[in-house]
Amino acid sequence: MKEGRLSSALQERYGIKNPVGKVLWHSLNENGKIGIYDMKFGDTIVRNLLAEDIEATIEEGHGHPAKRDDDKDRAK
Repeated sequence: MKEGRLSSALQERYGIKNPVGKVLWHSLNENGKIGIYDMKFGDTIVRNLLAEDIEATIEEGHGHPAKRDDDKDRAK
């Protein structure tokens, strides 16, 4: 997923006006499932969003080498 729409409950919690955001980072487990996302909504970055709290608006398949959650190159 390249972009996604945040659930209405989380839009309210974080005070986000435009609910469509860009994916900055995501986890990937051994089974190829994504569990959490870091996303940017305007100037606001929200970390550790659960996959079930986001609805894909733009899907894009891609591949990259595995990175750890504590990777120093993870977007800040």
